[in-house]
Formats: sequence, structure tokens, C-alpha cells
Amino acid sequence: MVNKFILQWHITSACNLRCKHCYQNDYQVVQLTKDQLWQILAQYRKLLQELKVVGHINLTGGEPLLSPYFYDLLAEFEKDKELYSFSILTNGSLINEENAGIIARYGPEYVQLSLEGNRKTNDNIRGLKSYKQVATAVKQLRKQGTFVSLAFTAHKQNYKEFPQVVDFALKNQVNNVWSDRYIPLADDKTLETLNAQETQEYLQIMHDQHLRLQRRKNCHTTVAMYRALQFLKTGEFAYACTAGKTLLTVMENGDLVPCRRLPLIVGNVLESDMLTLLKNNKTLQKLKSNAIPRECQGCEHEKSCQGGLKCLTYALYGDLDHKDWGCILE
Repeated sequence: MVNKFILQWHITSACNLRCKHCYQNDYQVVQLTKDQLWQILAQYRKLLQELKVVGHINLTGGEPLLSPYFYDLLAEFEKDKELYSFSILTNGSLINEENAGIIARYGPEYVQLSLEGNRKTNDNIRGLKSYKQVATAVKQLRKQGTFVSLAFTAHKQNYKEFPQVVDFALKNQVNNVWSDRYIPLADDKTLETLNAQETQEYLQIMHDQHLRLQRRKNCHTTVAMYRALQFLKTGEFAYACTAGKTLLTVMENGDLVPCRRLPLIVGNVLESDMLTLLKNNKTLQKLKSNAIPRECQGCEHEKSCQGGLKCLTYALYGDLDHKDWGCILE
């Protein structure tokens, strides 16, 4: 039974950074009009009301603070706070004392920033001084009492630096650290996907940090382990991909995809209704069917894991009928 339906909403493609592992194919700025954005929001309201569920919007970009309608949207969200919550996914470079205060007043569930390792590694990937900018953003947001989540994208060049990201989180009073693996969507192969052995090593590093923080007295920072395959180390219930089921993503031009990292365009919400696409599109129907990849059939975790990280499977194989690239289970 669905109890929360998430919309990841890319309100603009504009961005002031050029991260090496960015999923954007180009940096052409696409920005819908205010009326078009409000049309999309109205469709999401309708979807939630029809399904009789509460929602959550992850507001992102590009860099969402570069949208001319960013604060207008926050004001609109405030009117609907009984219907859905929201969070902001930002690179942090534009966060300052003033706008951190404005953001806090609208009450996001959290603000997510990204860090890719130690200062040298992070700045090599995300741009000079971006490490310092994230630290400044965290300071200003935490000063306002905003819950801050730190995201780490693991690949061959940085996965062993996850403990240094956790150290950063502890030092800067970040509330939560989470991580998932790099998905090779773009042509740039300078950042390579973790193989199965490296994936297991990375998951163990994560779990060690997870336990490390749990053992610390009066520690208010956590390492979340709820993504694909991470249950192999925690022993907890397996995470199953929600893309196309209880998660939809609207891109900056209105294209609807199950997930940003699973770029299967199922329609455009400026031309077709979001709820109608959810109910009738064949790709979304297949995702909702919870089909188990052939390689996973017979595994004790097949119904709960459902094949692991589907976006990675699609990126590497071009279909969804394979088990997670990082899985070692037979």
C-alpha cells in the first residue's frame, strides 16, 4: 500500500557548477514559465488527492536556487503543507546567511548537499572551492536549525574516502550522511562504476562508519544505509527501487521519467496528465509489476530486493532484466 508519493522536480537546468559526474548531457538552460510550473504542481496535487496519499517534493535542478521562481514555489508549498512536505537538493554554493534564514522559515524536511571525498577529491570533481562552499552552507543552514543531509556518490576514484566525508559531517554537525553508487549515464567515463568486489568493499566501509557513529555517545550524526544492496551488510530489510511506483521525476522541460538516473521518458506533463501517465504508461506499469530479473529468481531476497539498483542495471545493460552489477549473491 502506498503511504507517500515522492516527486523529484527539476525546476531548472541552470547550474553554476560543472561537476564531472553530472547527469546532464549539456548545459543548455531550460526554464519553464511560472504558469507551466504551476500547471505541474496542480497535476501533482491531483495525483495525491486521487491516490489518497500524502506526498513529498524533492526540489532540485540544475541548481534550484537559480530558478527565478524558487522562492515563489516555497511560498506555494507552504499553502499545501497538509498535502505534502518538501526538501531542497542544492550544491550549496549559493547558500548564505540571508537565504538560509528564508529557507528555514518555509520549513523544509531537509536540505541536501553533496560532498565527494576529501577537499582535493571533491574540488577536482565539483570545482575549485566547492568543499569550502559546502562547509559554509552547512554552517548557515544548521545555524537556522535546518536538518542537513549530505550525499556521497561512490565511484572507483573516491569510494575509500567515505570515512573522510563522515569526519566532515561530524565536524560540521551534519545530521545525516547517505550514499549511493555512480550511474554512468553520460559519455564521460573518467569516473568509473564500482565492480562487484569494489561494491562489497564500499558497503563494508559504509557499515563500519554506520556502526562507528552508533557507538559514539551523544552523537547527532547518522549514516543512513537504506539504498540498494546495503542490507547485505546491515542485515536489515532489503531496499527495493521505488522508481515509477511511488517516485516520479519531472525534468526541467516537463519530461516525466521514473527517476533522474533511470532516464526512460514516459511522456511530458505539459502535454499529458501526470496521473494518466502513471496509470496507463506501459513502462511504469512494468516497473509497478515488481518483475524479478531472471538472475535473481530463487534468491531468498528476490521479493524484497527485486534486483537491486535498477538505474545501474539499465545504464550498463540497456534493460532491467539483470541483477545488480554489484551483487555477489548467486
